[in-house]
Amino acid sequence: MLKLYSVATALAVAVSLATGPASAAQDKHAPSAPDKHGSAAAGQGKQSFEHVHALAVTADGRTLFLGAHTGLFRSEDGGRAWQPVALPSKDPHVDVMAATAHPEDALTVYVATHEAGVFKTTDGGNTWHAASAGLAGADVHGLAIDPREPQKLHAAVRDKGEGIYRTVDGGAKWVRVDDGPGGEVKVLSSVNISTGMGGIFLYAGTAEGLQRNPDCF
Repeated sequence: MLKLYSVATALAVAVSLATGPASAAQDKHAPSAPDKHGSAAAGQGKQSFEHVHALAVTADGRTLFLGAHTGLFRSEDGGRAWQPVALPSKDPHVDVMAATAHPEDALTVYVATHEAGVFKTTDGGNTWHAASAGLAGADVHGLAIDPREPQKLHAAVRDKGEGIYRTVDGGAKWVRVDDGPGGEVKVLSSVNISTGMGGIFLYAGTAEGLQRNPDCF
């Protein structure tokens, strides 16, 4: 399955973004946005986010994870305060490009980084471990979890080893399955649609617009 992406409509964006635990952020405890300098309250002071790339909400709606140019952050009070989260990377300020939460298990979250591959937590973010085996590159710009089969995820890798990779065992092993869409991937999302074919559709937000893989993975 190579170069199977086509331009999709804006309606698909609404469908994809409405899928999964992230919708829990739309309640009355939704996080306040950073100020114009890209910072928000963190403990007793201010925490600089710079570019915010990703936001994931755990399955129980209690914890938010924010991926930014300056690292990974966690909030347990609806975004009123954020605390930095250390990832097991050589660079203490790893650039977090994507984040996705398990749709049923509130303790499991995955994050993708610009220079260190994919990391996974199974204890709510207290500890993390690398989940990049099989990825030919460390620059991962997109990450999508299958809401019906949470052990299945897709990752968009840039530069070295560029392409779409799939894991069916929760990140233990990745396999390259597609060349991926044209243009730099900004967002990757998976959507289950009842087509009679099974599988999922992948939507990619890129520098060239929204693209969709027309085949079910």
